[in-house]
Amino acid sequence: MTRAPRCATNSSVERTGESNEAEGEELMREEPVRVVLADDHAGFRRGLEEMLATDEHIEVVGEAENGAQAVALVAETRPDVVLLDLAMPGMGGKEALGLILQEVSPPPGVVILTMHDQPRQRRELLGMGANAFLAKSASLAELIAAVKRFRPKRPPREHSGEVPPAT
Repeated sequence: MTRAPRCATNSSVERTGESNEAEGEELMREEPVRVVLADDHAGFRRGLEEMLATDEHIEVVGEAENGAQAVALVAETRPDVVLLDLAMPGMGGKEALGLILQEVSPPPGVVILTMHDQPRQRRELLGMGANAFLAKSASLAELIAAVKRFRPKRPPREHSGEVPPAT
């Protein structure tokens, strides 16, 4: 059976794509990619959330307006991926990246979002452990692809609340 093309529309942004049945079945079995958004502009975070909501396999689990909030929120929610702005008041994205990767285990995938695409800065952040570096003008398809690509491979989350026995 052939599936119809998938299409999602968000404020005049449209994404379409062919889907084969095996891919669709695999995605339905997976849990959604859990994402934290960290950016000091509330309107930009809201736009990101709306864009990501066009994909049923992505779930925004929290938002932070500065680096310190991002570090605390990531430690609390244990997302799969963090979309992290660099220029935020107080603690910026670079410092937050270092703390997230040091203090959260297992660490989430981190996608840096910025208006400033400087090659030296890009190399430095990727060298620190960021998984991707995207311009804030990235397309919906690029954003969704980065979120899904850099989801760490982890066993499924247990929802029972029980702690597994020690081995």
